[in-house]
Amino acid sequence: ESGGITWLFNSEFYPFGGAVRAIREAADAVGMDKLMWGSDYPRTITAITYRMSYDFIIKSPLMTTDEKRAFLGENARHFYGFKNLIELPYIKNMSE
Repeated sequence: ESGGITWLFNSEFYPFGGAVRAIREAADAVGMDKLMWGSDYPRTITAITYRMSYDFIIKSPLMTTDEKRAFLGENARHFYGFKNLIELPYIKNMSE
């Protein structure tokens, strides 16, 4: 789980290229299916928005669409056995 990775790479700040490279290195070592996104919310919200805590993954050219999908949710869904998850509304004041 990657909660707090943006904090570890806070000195370079958004879009956290070093954090993406660290995720890429971990995926190369153990497989993308073993990794999960985490926001470390609300602690990281002091430096970045909630949206920024995942947006740097979405916008990165260093991961494929399938890798992003797995990392940002599918791996957690599979690991925890989540079924029939509802789509939550976008909450602007929390995310921006």
